[in-house]
Amino acid sequence: MKKKALLAALMAMTLLLSSCALVVKDQEVDNATVILKMGDREITKAQVMETVDSQLYEMSQYYAMFGSSLDTSDPEVIAEAKTSAVNALKRDMTLHAKAEELGLDQLTEEETARMNEDAKSGWESAKSIVQSNYLTEEEKQLEGEELDQAILNQLEKLGVAYEDYETQAKDTIVDSKLRDYIVKDVAVSEEEVKADYDSKVAADEEKYKEDASSWANASNNNTTLYYTPAGIRRVKQILIKFKEDDQTAINDANAKITEANSRISAAEAVTGNEDASEEDKAAAQADLESAKADLEAAQAELKTVTDTALSHLDEDADAVVAALAENPDSWDQLMEEKNEDPGMKSGTPGAEKGYAVCAGMTGFDPAFVDAAMALGSIGDVSGKVRSDTYGYYIIKYFSDETEGPVDYDSVKDTLQSALLTSKQNDTYTQTVDQWVEEAGIKEDLGALNN
Repeated sequence: MKKKALLAALMAMTLLLSSCALVVKDQEVDNATVILKMGDREITKAQVMETVDSQLYEMSQYYAMFGSSLDTSDPEVIAEAKTSAVNALKRDMTLHAKAEELGLDQLTEEETARMNEDAKSGWESAKSIVQSNYLTEEEKQLEGEELDQAILNQLEKLGVAYEDYETQAKDTIVDSKLRDYIVKDVAVSEEEVKADYDSKVAADEEKYKEDASSWANASNNNTTLYYTPAGIRRVKQILIKFKEDDQTAINDANAKITEANSRISAAEAVTGNEDASEEDKAAAQADLESAKADLEAAQAELKTVTDTALSHLDEDADAVVAALAENPDSWDQLMEEKNEDPGMKSGTPGAEKGYAVCAGMTGFDPAFVDAAMALGSIGDVSGKVRSDTYGYYIIKYFSDETEGPVDYDSVKDTLQSALLTSKQNDTYTQTVDQWVEEAGIKEDLGALNN
């Protein structure tokens, strides 16, 4: 059992055990029922159910990540966890037997040292979990040896020992050696890499040749692309952003506009409804006129607060424009010192190669795109460009993207690595599945469900 699974099992012992409670006359005898058998190797019902609890805990945590919940008492959910647990244990039995057969379970001194280090790390994590989730408030106040002993006592009650972490650490190393053994002869030919390249180029050409805007957005999201359409350029910017108080005023005005538009939509829905009463239509008409007046006022307010906000930036923006006019080579220094766009800070892809833009793209503020595309030649710098959304842009035309396929040599190593990993994964999965099928594991799944 890997570290993640062992820690999950530790948490699941008290959190989920009740969901899988067994109603039997003799719990001890039932727990000892052999569910899986391969030669002299046996997996009992208790071991399967421990893995089931682990599966349920991990599933519930996955759901929680997305703000949802999982009913771990649902028979279908438990059945799914049992199937998954049985398959995982059959795989583990088979791999342990294969590792012994091949002598891969024997560790070198270096591997033993790594096993001990990983076991210690896992044990400390388990102790931390117990301290946070299992100790009484009184025990949590203990210190030093007394606290450590309280944790060890609780771990013993939970049936978790340091040897468990030594076992899982060794299993991890042995599994890695077994994987290396399985995939040692897997290779990818130059022809396979070139075919994969050609396929990706063709797919991206079909997708992006007539949709430069989508290409630019994908590139700005650091997507690996294999074909570049015409009309893409790279620009960098220095953003002089609205002051915090001014941004708040702008946000407030926009909120009023949103509210007024919502009222207008609601009122129009009533006035246009043939089934609405005349009284309701009259009330809705009155609210419609009121909302339109509020919208007009909010729009006027937005223009005023935006103009005011921009006026507070004029001095800083003008200073940057003047400095660039005096010394065009100072761009990089000014971009680092004056820029308030995090996407243009040093170390980011934007700072290194600029943003991808094209005519009509929708991924950026239209004011930014229009100004960027209005620049005539590489190296040109705009003046301060008004943005009612962010403040002032000062934009530099940095480079052009070359239309056509990406250079094969620039992506060959990445493609080769990805293909090799995929081929190794497929080979590993197919080999392990075949080993499990040939292992002759006997099952008593009926006893598991009784």
